Amino acid sequence: MISFKFNKKDLDCVVGGTSGLDVGSLSVSTVDEAKQFVLAYGYDLDNQEDRDLLWSIQRRAVALIKEQLLDEGEAIPEELYDPLRLTDLTQLLLIAGQKENLTPEESHLQKWACSILRVMHVFVHLRNDLFSAFKDEIQGQILRPIQDAILQDELVGTTVLGPNHGDAGVRLHKFEIKPFKTTASSVVKLLARPDRVALNLLDKLGIRFVTRNMFDSFRVIGFLLENHLISFPHIMPDQSNNTLYPVNLFMEAMAALQSRQEKGEELTSDSIQEFLKKHLEVNMSRAEFLYKGNEFSASDYRFIKFIVRKLVTVSIGEGAQRRAFRFFYPFEIQIMDYETYVNNLSGPMAHDEYKNRQRIRARERVLGSLLMPKENHENQKK
Repeated sequence: MISFKFNKKDLDCVVGGTSGLDVGSLSVSTVDEAKQFVLAYGYDLDNQEDRDLLWSIQRRAVALIKEQLLDEGEAIPEELYDPLRLTDLTQLLLIAGQKENLTPEESHLQKWACSILRVMHVFVHLRNDLFSAFKDEIQGQILRPIQDAILQDELVGTTVLGPNHGDAGVRLHKFEIKPFKTTASSVVKLLARPDRVALNLLDKLGIRFVTRNMFDSFRVIGFLLENHLISFPHIMPDQSNNTLYPVNLFMEAMAALQSRQEKGEELTSDSIQEFLKKHLEVNMSRAEFLYKGNEFSASDYRFIKFIVRKLVTVSIGEGAQRRAFRFFYPFEIQIMDYETYVNNLSGPMAHDEYKNRQRIRARERVLGSLLMPKENHENQKK
């Protein structure tokens, strides 16, 4: 007899575009089904090492929810995190799998169990990211070539990308290596974005160039390419952002400035900056900015940002079995002029405000219907 029964929730995840994090319950009703579910996921609950690891991840997930996502007066039910009461991790999955004829108390526990499993899932992905295994090699091979091109003269207080003479290098106001995201920060970011998993957390490693003016911001790109510090075929085009100055108008401005210089006009840093501003103002209706939406950034955040991949080589194995293992790893480059940099640090564009917006969305996604209806409504408005 043909069965026409399908699990809509499962189909939505596989071919419907729904993230597994947004599933409201699991199709698990027995201990054996729970073990098989975890085995397909990648771990064996009959293996002591895997059990210990998953208990550790469960503790970290509970701690993050308590420290990052709960408001005052909220608490996770003790029976879902105390090993003495939970006794076995299969019980967490079984509680998350309850779905019919639940009492209010059972429904409450079921929602909390799903919340804990959502955060555990993100921790698992982060723990198995290439960065966690080869952090030192990745940092060294990506950052060192660029750092070697930065010259700092502490006596006169200058920072230059490239040779510190004539117009060969690019004078910088600041060069920053972005602080590595803490695990908690990475988890919150991934939870806040339905389209994100650890495998495409693309800004774990990043650098920022702050230039004196907009012209120099584009010169930084030119220097990186001309000196083979980045390779343009490895750019991820769908991740590029340019809200600083549109390329079409920039190229027009460069042609006009080149013509002026050839006619003998002396151009200064200030005059180039002023020309660029005026050209943009006059031709704003033709400006072709490249804006990749980020719901957590303010709409007036200005910068050039792109993700480029680097082919990293590491050694794995021992003795005669030792061999080279190669993989691409992405890193982020941000470029902006100093005036824009200062503006980006204030008001709704400030980093603290950005992180708070992420925290609100992660809280809403993890806790879901556990939140009061009023709070859900307020978060949707934000």
